[in-house]
Amino acid sequence: MRLVTDDRQVLIEKAVVYGWSEHIGLHALVSVANSLTAAGASDIGIGVRITYPPHSDKFKIYTMEKAIKKECRRRKIEFLESFIFENPLLAVPSVTIDGVAAVPEGEMGDGGGEESGKSGMSGRKSFAGKDIVLSKWVGMDGMLQAARERADMLRKRFTPAFIRQIISYEKELSAGKELELARGMGVSCLRQITQGGIFAALWELSKELGVGLELDMKHISILQETVEVCEYFELNPYQLASAGSFLFVTEEGDVLKEALLREKIMASVIGRTTGGQGKIIRNGEDVRYIDRPAPDEIWKLHISEE
Repeated sequence: MRLVTDDRQVLIEKAVVYGWSEHIGLHALVSVANSLTAAGASDIGIGVRITYPPHSDKFKIYTMEKAIKKECRRRKIEFLESFIFENPLLAVPSVTIDGVAAVPEGEMGDGGGEESGKSGMSGRKSFAGKDIVLSKWVGMDGMLQAARERADMLRKRFTPAFIRQIISYEKELSAGKELELARGMGVSCLRQITQGGIFAALWELSKELGVGLELDMKHISILQETVEVCEYFELNPYQLASAGSFLFVTEEGDVLKEALLREKIMASVIGRTTGGQGKIIRNGEDVRYIDRPAPDEIWKLHISEE
């Protein structure tokens, strides 16, 4: 959401996550901070709402808030307020992060978060025939949530070294250098991949720009750790939260990709926008169309708790 004043625009972003891990709120915080940063914000403030089911471990609930406050101090994000209360309708705790930031008029980009609108995206004529670049790896955010939420189960299946490797990717959730590079190269459209995964993000991108899509599944980067965790829990990684990964629409996809790779940021050109309306994704000789966004796959971990 964007509110316009005489000399600045106020950006509002929201993210909601569910789970029992003390780290779960950090995923919502990172998602909000990334989207606001991508939109040009620097001074960010957040409000937190944590709701929990009856008979929850109150110490664990307040540990969630403590972890968010600690991360805000590290990132120099202002912690504005928090509300923590019981909700008898819940089976799993929920953490909602509401972020707010002011951006001077003329300096705002498009962060592509859950609350973002079109912001400077002017339709099919302007955006057809451009490359789509993916940064980092799809499903990584959801993989990390699953690893934290089901740590006991993972320890029965995978080695300690493998689990340490999974957790090491937490540092990749934050976006920074890639956003600076993209803005410096004149990229006018970027979208973070949040709830619903890359398929949802591509659908929304197509709708907002008024373009079709031609995509190559083999160019969509995914970690082997994500593949194995998703196979274990029977999750679709392409419909899994991917905060920290962005889609960039640009005329020079290969140039942006190489610039990102030089900074040791994984990047790939996954396809192009078209002047039609079809959202086509190819995997070798197989052709499919991207459907309307489905619920994020992470929900499958919590179904048994409802």
